[in-house]
Amino acid sequence: MVIIVTGDIKIGKTTVCKKVLEIAHNSGYSCSGFITYKMPGESLSIKNIRTGEMATLAIPGDRFGGPLVPRFTFDPQGIDFGIRAMEEANSADILFVDEIGIIETMGEGFIKAFDFVNKRRDKTSILVIREELLEYLLPGLDEEPLVFKTTEENRDQLPHDIFASIIRGRSHP
Repeated sequence: MVIIVTGDIKIGKTTVCKKVLEIAHNSGYSCSGFITYKMPGESLSIKNIRTGEMATLAIPGDRFGGPLVPRFTFDPQGIDFGIRAMEEANSADILFVDEIGIIETMGEGFIKAFDFVNKRRDKTSILVIREELLEYLLPGLDEEPLVFKTTEENRDQLPHDIFASIIRGRSHP
């Protein structure tokens, strides 16, 4: 099962994922992959869900020589860190990938996430993808995903709705 969490910039997509992760852990599901965090100075960090380790993912401006988008430059080591977190997810019940964005539309960043997700047919994968990028990125999936749009009105209830879909979509291990 593939679940997409989408919505506008800064609407709370990552917060929704963090709450789904908490519910899943409390329900006995094994989880892997990564979650991103906004840090002071507008930088982004990435956290390996399984190990708890963190690394720098992106910073404002052009300083790493990695993929560059209007607001950030991505640290190639941070991208490799996230890819390793996805590689470790083979046996996990739920793979989290927060987030797939503009650099993936250019074939960079976490574009390999689609390969990992497509190989996990009997497991659940949750991808965070900004709404305006869905048309470019969804063709990379082998199966039709369930898409959940995060809004101000639903973001408190949405993690519970997503987890209910996971339970309905497969039996607990």
